[in-house]
Amino acid sequence: MSSRNGSFSTAATVTITVVAAASAFITASLIFCRRHQEALAKISKLEETRSAERKGRIRAEMKLRTHLKNDSADGASDLETSHGNVGDDANKGHKLTLHCIGTVVSPYTKRMGTPRQGALVPSGRGYIQLRIPVECVEGLELYSHAWVLFTFHANTDTPSVPAAANSGDSQFLNLTKTKIRPPRGNGIKVGMLATRSPHRPNNIGLSLVKVVQVDKKERRLHIAAFDLVNGTPVYDIKPVVPWDIPGHHDNLPLTVPAWVSQDDALQKVEFTSLARDSLETHIRSGKLDPLYTFQNDGLFSSIDSICEVLAQDPRASNTNSSNKRGTKETTTNSDVYRFVFCSVEVLFRVSATGVVVEDITELDLNNVPHVDGIPVLLDR
Repeated sequence: MSSRNGSFSTAATVTITVVAAASAFITASLIFCRRHQEALAKISKLEETRSAERKGRIRAEMKLRTHLKNDSADGASDLETSHGNVGDDANKGHKLTLHCIGTVVSPYTKRMGTPRQGALVPSGRGYIQLRIPVECVEGLELYSHAWVLFTFHANTDTPSVPAAANSGDSQFLNLTKTKIRPPRGNGIKVGMLATRSPHRPNNIGLSLVKVVQVDKKERRLHIAAFDLVNGTPVYDIKPVVPWDIPGHHDNLPLTVPAWVSQDDALQKVEFTSLARDSLETHIRSGKLDPLYTFQNDGLFSSIDSICEVLAQDPRASNTNSSNKRGTKETTTNSDVYRFVFCSVEVLFRVSATGVVVEDITELDLNNVPHVDGIPVLLDR
């Protein structure tokens, strides 16, 4: 009898436990569902609030732009429309303040030796040191190339001040020269906006670069095949898409002037044993850090980069001398030319058969005066 009573007691205890557990589970589920519904309602309310705030902000921005435009257009009816002055006056208030988002670290520290187009020196290494959160470039490594918007910070010309009193914002533009002689134009003059010259009304540049990788830890966008001087301020970066290429779908060729397609590349570049040994010594001592090191195959890559620069003939073209760009020396006493690469100076000669790199010497940039990050070297 006592055994039967014990069995009943045990069964009752188990039943009570199961019922209690089920009740607790149901209660917890109800609480979770209620809180989930409350959270969804709160999220929905926050999204509505954010949407309303965004619409309000957009309306305010539109009103502000309209107000500024109307202010700048006051008195436009008094201007002569036949010369387009109304358009000039209407755009008078359209100024844009840009803020630097990064700075270029490049082996090219002077104009001479900087590629005229980045694709001509595919071995060139560099990076953009970002001043913004690295999350801004997350996903950019999925593209092969990017556009970089920058300023020609090393220009030495200053904006002209026109004599006309009604010239408006023209006084802030670089209009000292409206026509220039392009480097490969054999002396012809064309409008500055018909060239890729750094001397422009606004000193803004746009370059195509190859995307190598994003270094999240150091906040760096590593690039290659670029034509940017060391220290260049960067204002925007955009990925290149197929639609950026004219004729992408129809395979239509680009149309360019004859002087653009002119080929003045030198056929051959050689290193003397002295130059090669000197370059290896400088790399071991860190003179080409952090772009070219022994850890990242810097010796061979730097040789390739220097050869690609010299193959495009970095000598000046706007000169009447017999040794300007595109000419070939035929004497054994040809001039020695120099260009700066990272923290070394490359000494080379031009002969009838190509270019010979004579030596690579150390350059103490700490003892060289700089203008906007660009070393100023005296002629030697």
